[in-house]
Amino acid sequence: MIRTIALAVSAIALTVAAPVSATELRVKVSGKSAEQVRADIVKAASTVCWQDVRGEAMSGYLYPACIRASVSDAVAKINSPALTAYNTANPASGSVVSAR
Repeated sequence: MIRTIALAVSAIALTVAAPVSATELRVKVSGKSAEQVRADIVKAASTVCWQDVRGEAMSGYLYPACIRASVSDAVAKINSPALTAYNTANPASGSVVSAR
């Protein structure tokens, strides 16, 4: 099993003015359920995305989209059938706790 995965969470530049970030956080997955891993990924994505879009005129729209895209990307990179199934069954609603 994967002990640690480097979760490269970078904001999706939805507008030309939005800078793309190369921020990276590590999410430990060893011994955790799919639900716990996804919650940790969402928390990491929330932190990184808020840092990337704060101050942008459209941050209210960019922030949830960034989190959804980042979580989907991270889940795909982990390539765990259990995590993929959990993520598919529990799509992000856009109402994520922010790191503000």
